[in-house]
Amino acid sequence: MTVHTELPHPHHTATRLSPETAGPRGDSLTRLIEQLLRPGALQMAAQPIVSVADGTTVGYELLARTSVQCSTGPEQWLEHASYLGIRTEFELACLQAACERGGPPGGERIFVNLSTSTLLDPRVEPILGDLPPRVIEITEHEPVSDYQGLRRRLQNWPAASQLLAIDDVGAGYSSMSHVLQLRPHFIKIDRSLVQNVHRDSNKLAILRGLAGFARQCGVASLAEGVETNEELSALRAVGVDLVQGYLLAKPGDGWPEARHWRSPRSVPRRRKDSGPNALSALRDRVERMVDPIDAADEVTAHLYDHFAFLPSVYVERAGILRFLSGRGQWQVLDGIEGGVGLTGSAFAGAESVLVQDVTADARYREAVPGVVAELAIPLTVNRRIVGVLNVDAPAQLDDQQVQAVHDSARVLEDAFTRTGVALRWDSPLAEFGWHAPRVAEAKSLQELADATIAAGIDVAKLQSAALWSRSDGELVLRGATGARADDIAGLTDYQIEQLAGLVSHVASSYSTGPVVGRTFGAMGLLRDQGFGTIFVAAIRDRGTPTGLLVLAGPDAGTMPMESVQAVELLCVLAGVTLARIEDPS
Repeated sequence: MTVHTELPHPHHTATRLSPETAGPRGDSLTRLIEQLLRPGALQMAAQPIVSVADGTTVGYELLARTSVQCSTGPEQWLEHASYLGIRTEFELACLQAACERGGPPGGERIFVNLSTSTLLDPRVEPILGDLPPRVIEITEHEPVSDYQGLRRRLQNWPAASQLLAIDDVGAGYSSMSHVLQLRPHFIKIDRSLVQNVHRDSNKLAILRGLAGFARQCGVASLAEGVETNEELSALRAVGVDLVQGYLLAKPGDGWPEARHWRSPRSVPRRRKDSGPNALSALRDRVERMVDPIDAADEVTAHLYDHFAFLPSVYVERAGILRFLSGRGQWQVLDGIEGGVGLTGSAFAGAESVLVQDVTADARYREAVPGVVAELAIPLTVNRRIVGVLNVDAPAQLDDQQVQAVHDSARVLEDAFTRTGVALRWDSPLAEFGWHAPRVAEAKSLQELADATIAAGIDVAKLQSAALWSRSDGELVLRGATGARADDIAGLTDYQIEQLAGLVSHVASSYSTGPVVGRTFGAMGLLRDQGFGTIFVAAIRDRGTPTGLLVLAGPDAGTMPMESVQAVELLCVLAGVTLARIEDPS
């Protein structure tokens, strides 16, 4: 598709003239836009987008450039194209240039900017179809009058090929409205908040809030315009996931390589800011908190930011350990029994467990790759063990690091003593109660599969599901429901067994937030296919796995504990019913 249009003269439009568009300057801009809309006049430079955690490049933003001689830049071009009423034609020309550029050799996604009016224009669809996997960035500069229509348009493209970002978050009200209405995968933090952030406590507070908001919503936070090491350090400290800017690489031809910085994940020794002052600051923050989940989030953030550990906090419920908070992992194991894994061993044995080489300890259970050492510390309140603080580490731990984790555990114990560790039981259990009779009374495998899948979708508030049961030792698909159920049901036998292996000795495994955390295997494959939330649980008969339930949805987010527990109860009930159906005697 080639974009070309006859441009109106500025003096022939009813749009109000601005100083930038009126008079001779406006005439020259009009002539420039006419040149830029000719085939080949626009090119796209690429700027890498980089993970704060490990410095890897996860994508590239494409930015409009031209060989036509001019003294203005893309912002002025877009402004004048809007004034002329042809912004959509200009953006389509930029998309066409992106198509001609092709995709990154490593398969990373490209990020391209579009206004909402262009996204709703029918001419955009064939061009987007020619692009490699992409992230559409929607800016706040144009109001959205029909969010429902925009959501329908976005649903036309599978998430495996297209994700959504909201640009300029923090610059105004409209961007936050876009976030709440459109449920994006990324929020791009406006560069005005990034500039000199290390010198501005107000900016730091806003960024910490935005990063926390994104994490709770399962959205990746991306800060643009990073130009100094001090800014990068501040962004890392407040928990921003991704960064781009001149510090890492300038936009350029080809696919520029990001400058490698000394990521804390590659530094096994204690960092400068991880000593007594950092611990004191952590204690001060936690002491002001009244919710145990907030306290756990603060402790895991501290261990992740200062030591590059992958920390998790578990609390005891009915004799098993339930996941409460974590950082750096997209996939967790939950419902851990006493004695299972290093976390369960610390809980059952009532003492800390430190393993410097996890490959040499049979108790270790892998949840993410690249772990070298693990430390699990029981959490005690009023002489009763109420949970475990666990850290996975990319290198062996020295004495100072071990002490830092113990100090963090004491901070968390104090918080739990003050706030309690009881969590709210809410509607997911009510949903389970409504579905339980149908699951319990099922008379065939098909009835059981249909009832269990329907219950799981309602309890977990997810959209797609599949269920397997074992027959002659093999997992056999019994049912699948939802818009993307075929992607789940289409897993190979090996991948299904891999998921079953994840939950062979734990109650469930599920995703925990933004899609930039680490994962592997079939869970990672489902994520790459466009699922943002994935939940896997074993169907059991008296403790023995007899089936598998997989629930998934397109939006990333944190699974509430009450939803996790309700689905696990559902799987227990389904296991009992399955045993009755297979052996009526």
